[in-house]
Amino acid sequence: MIRNPVRFLWSTMALPLLGMPTQAQTPTPAVVPAAAVTPATTNTVELTLEDQFGREQKLSAMRGRVVVLVYGDRKGTDLCRGYGEQLHVLFHPSAKGKPAAEARNAPVSPLPGVPMGQASPDVLIVPVACAANVPNVVQEFVKASIKKAAPETVVLMDFAGVMEKAFGLRAGEPNLVIFDTNGRVRLKVNGTPDAATGQKLVQTIQNLRAEAVAQ
Repeated sequence: MIRNPVRFLWSTMALPLLGMPTQAQTPTPAVVPAAAVTPATTNTVELTLEDQFGREQKLSAMRGRVVVLVYGDRKGTDLCRGYGEQLHVLFHPSAKGKPAAEARNAPVSPLPGVPMGQASPDVLIVPVACAANVPNVVQEFVKASIKKAAPETVVLMDFAGVMEKAFGLRAGEPNLVIFDTNGRVRLKVNGTPDAATGQKLVQTIQNLRAEAVAQ
């Protein structure tokens, strides 16, 4: 029996995700600002963006699940992709090593304490590509590139700076915003999370899953 499942979950992803030991943490260089973390609000948010296929996607349609939007600009693309994939596997362990089409359908890990036979709230990781104020011809090129690179994954397209205006954005790094199952913003992280911030992020997601079960 794992006494602290959240700490265990974070420790399993911290090494590949952050590229640093999980025991002794190397101090962050002064030239690299720490991630900015914003705590819970009570605001229910409606967010509407198109995906790379031109289909309208609404945040309200995702309610009933804990939703994590992982977003960033072009320079942060690889970091965002890596962080999003790690988070998905963290909460859907059987997705590891599977093709995207199979990985996205992997079952969520059971929430500790949930009675057998009762469904555990899912965790939906949604990537958002931010490319504000680019010409229409460039927008079409970006969408075509993403369709080719990720045909099985829904990627939201933000060409109007919606995410930065609403939640902030650290250029060149992953940014995350977590919504509870009712569509309320519960945590925002701007910048690459260190180990402590990553554990807080995972703990928040687990807490929101438990909160949804108790409703």
